[in-house]
Amino acid sequence: MPHCVIECSAEIAGHPDIDRLLHAVHEATDASGLFQGADIKVRLQSYDDFLVGGRDQDFVHITCHILAGRSDDQKGQLAERLVGAVCERLPGVQSISCEVRDMAPAAYRRRDKPQARG
Repeated sequence: MPHCVIECSAEIAGHPDIDRLLHAVHEATDASGLFQGADIKVRLQSYDDFLVGGRDQDFVHITCHILAGRSDDQKGQLAERLVGAVCERLPGVQSISCEVRDMAPAAYRRRDKPQARG
């Protein structure tokens, strides 16, 4: 926990340095001090078909799913940190947003399987 889902236009997802964006989101989430780095998951979903303000305009939106229990201030600071990290990596993108969502602990399950190292 958390799960940071980056949604963006296909053009952004096709950028040769897209892995830097994923790492920037991971680093910004880790720097919040709210989570252990090893627990942070970041993934990207791109869209070919979309409109922003009625136009075909690049966008990035992050939804950060976290277990309930953080204050509104903590969630707001996390959202600011994530938007800032994306703005720094993609200064030409006009539409950058983030939403931090609480997940009910009673409704969340996970399994982490140790990976073999070779």
